Amino acid sequence: MKMVAPPLKLSAQECRFLAERAFAFAGVQIDPRNQDFFQLRVSRRLRMLGMDNFDDYMSLLESDGTGNETRCLTEALTTHTTSFFRECHQYEWLQKEGLQRLSASGAGFERPLVVWSAACSTGAELWSAAMILEDAARARGGLRKYQLIGTDISRPVLKKAAGATYKEIEIDGLGDAHRCRYLMRSTTATDLEKRPYYRIVPELRQHAEFKWANLSNLSGFQDCAADVVFLRNVLIYFSEEVQQRALNGVIDRMRQGGILMTGHAEVVSPRPSLRMIRPSIYEKV
Repeated sequence: MKMVAPPLKLSAQECRFLAERAFAFAGVQIDPRNQDFFQLRVSRRLRMLGMDNFDDYMSLLESDGTGNETRCLTEALTTHTTSFFRECHQYEWLQKEGLQRLSASGAGFERPLVVWSAACSTGAELWSAAMILEDAARARGGLRKYQLIGTDISRPVLKKAAGATYKEIEIDGLGDAHRCRYLMRSTTATDLEKRPYYRIVPELRQHAEFKWANLSNLSGFQDCAADVVFLRNVLIYFSEEVQQRALNGVIDRMRQGGILMTGHAEVVSPRPSLRMIRPSIYEKV
């Protein structure tokens, strides 16, 4: 077997080139001065390709007429931090107030209530929302129809989200009731520390679909009329111009009266199409 030698150190110029490629493809801003970050992420990509130096990889990117490798580079450079019931106040609001507000327009009864996790990462955000919806569906006189959509720019994380299988450490945010109700514990598969894997139950998975989407340009993602959108902890990686473009694209794919949830540290500039219900929770008007 051929041994792949450790790549040389990335130069500042190469980091700028890589940052510019990712920005041009997805509007993602990554500080090119963070050379250690680029070194780590791109080295992993080189190992996957069986390359042993950055010069060859730069040449591959420069000749990337299809854009496939630029997409893979962007996937390698983007961060996918998520957890179940992260920013739990939003889920609590959805459960206590949001679903009732949305049902007044027929969502969940006359038609499916559609929840879209716009940067879904490995799926914990969308599956958390699914548990809230299924809780409501199981209640007497509760929700009858719902649909789950997860999108991300990274195909590897979309695959994990669709597989809906997690290590024990990845389900820390789940309470005992939701674990018992909505997770299946493997009796055979374990991680390296002999801890079992868990999978989301089929009753939730049957409502979900996962698709690739680039938030900086949603022109190819049309089939969505969402009642609830999670757009959290992703705008902070965009320039002001791309932030506005991404927001406009998401809002265009929401129903009137739909709910937009953003990260608590993200500022949404005032616009006539949105009304803030409370910090990080907005209604399309």
